[in-house]
Amino acid sequence: MLTRRSLIATALAVPAAAALTRPALAAKPPVFASGGIAINGYDPVAYFTMGKPVKGDEAISSEWEGAKLIFASADIVHDAT
Repeated sequence: MLTRRSLIATALAVPAAAALTRPALAAKPPVFASGGIAINGYDPVAYFTMGKPVKGDEAISSEWEGAKLIFASADIVHDAT
């Protein structure tokens, strides 16, 4: 026999069960990297050392948090390793 209490408990349990079984949403990557290259290929250090954006050299790069960082000078890459 269905009682008011069991009907309310069922009505509350169904949305809770649906919320627990929904698929997990993918987390945002920690570094924005369009096409796998961070900050559109600009040297991230030049903003601080030269005070302006400088396009990096593809031959001088490093991987970090799943993104490729491209540098204008090899000096900073050797200092970081």
